Amino acid sequence: MLAEICSALPVAGSIYFWAAESAGPKYGRFAGFLVAWWSTTAWTSFVAVNSQAAANYMLSELSVFDIKLKDTAAMNYSDIHFRSLAWIVSEGLLLVALLLNYLPPRAYKWLLRAAMFMVFFDFILNIIWLPIGVAKTFGFREKEFLLTTYYGYEGAPQGWNWCLGFLATTGVLVGFDAAGHVAEETRNASRQAARGLFYSATVAGILGIPVIFLFLMCYPSFDILATFDAPQPFVPLYALALGKGGHIFMNVVCIVTLVLNTAVAILAASRLVFAIARDGVLPGSKWLGKVDDNGIPKNAITLIGIVAALLLLTIIPSQVAFISLVSAAGVREFSMLFEIYKSNSYELCLKLLWVLMLSLHFVVCSSLEVNFLTENGILDLFGLLFSALLQSFGTCLE
Repeated sequence: MLAEICSALPVAGSIYFWAAESAGPKYGRFAGFLVAWWSTTAWTSFVAVNSQAAANYMLSELSVFDIKLKDTAAMNYSDIHFRSLAWIVSEGLLLVALLLNYLPPRAYKWLLRAAMFMVFFDFILNIIWLPIGVAKTFGFREKEFLLTTYYGYEGAPQGWNWCLGFLATTGVLVGFDAAGHVAEETRNASRQAARGLFYSATVAGILGIPVIFLFLMCYPSFDILATFDAPQPFVPLYALALGKGGHIFMNVVCIVTLVLNTAVAILAASRLVFAIARDGVLPGSKWLGKVDDNGIPKNAITLIGIVAALLLLTIIPSQVAFISLVSAAGVREFSMLFEIYKSNSYELCLKLLWVLMLSLHFVVCSSLEVNFLTENGILDLFGLLFSALLQSFGTCLE
C-alpha cells in the first residue's frame, strides 16, 4: 500500500505528506502533525543509536584483547570513564557520517550503493563464514534449544521479557519510507522510489526470519555467554568462532556498514525535516527549508547532526537516560491526545475509537505470535544478543 502511495505522491517527507493527504481536508492537518512528529523523532533517534552501535563494536575489542583503561573499574557502561570514551567515539563516528551528507548530490548514488553492498557483504559473511567457524569451534546448538528452551536474562519477569522480545524485532519493521524521503532527488521517482520501498520491505521480511534462526543455532552455551562482558556481544562471539584475526575483519565490516547506515539515516531524516519546514510547520522553517546551489538542504542536515549529538551526550551521565530518550518516539501518543483535546471534535474522537476497535484483532494476532515465540525462548535470546545487527541490517536495506 505504501509503495502505491509513494508512486502516486513521490515527494520529500513521504509518510508525513501521505498521511495528511489520506486523511482528507478535514483531518489532514491533524494526521500530518502526528506522523510528522513521530517520524522526525524516530529518524533522529536512529542516527544517534546507529552511531553508538558502531562505537560499541569498536570498543568491544578492548574486552576481546583484555585491554584495561586507566582508572576504569569495568569495561562497560557501569563505569563513568567507559561511558565518556563511548561518547567520544560515538560523536566521532557521527561526525564522519554527517560529513558524508555534505558531498555533492552526484555522490549520493555511490553512498547508497556502498551502503547496500556492505549490508549484503555483511549478510553473506554471517550466513557462510560464521557457521563454518562455529562448526569448527564450539559447535551448533541442538534443535531442542531452539524450539523449547526458555531463558530469562538476569531473572527478569516473563512479562518483561515478552515486551523486550516484541520490541527487539521492530528494528526490521520500520523505516521503509526512506525511499520516499529522497523521492524528489530520484529520477523517475514514481517508479524507482516505489520499487525501493516495496523491495526493501520484502527483502528484510524474507531474510529476517532465517537470519534469526541461524544466529540462534550459532549461539554459545550460557556458561560461555556469561563470560561476554563487551558492550556488543557479537564481537566476542566472532572472536570465539573466527579467531582473533578473523573477527577483526568481520568487526571492521560491521563498523563500516553501521557508519554508512548512519549516513543514509541522516540523508533520509534531513529530507523529512526539510519537507516539513518547507510547509512552514517547524520553528525556524525559513532557515531549515533552505537549500544550497546543489539543492542540498544543508541546514536540515546540520540540525539532525546537532540533535543526534545532544542525544549522545546523555550517555555520559547514564546509559539508561540515553536509551530512554532515543525511545522518545512513544510521545506521539501524548501528542495525539493533545490534538484530540484541542480539536474538540466529537466526530473525530468517534472515528479514532472506531479505528482502534478495528485494529484490536491485529493486536491479538501479533500478541499471540510473539507470546508463542517468547515461550519457546526465541525472542528473548534474540533480544538479548542479536537485535543490534538485525536492526542495522533492516535499516540499511531501506
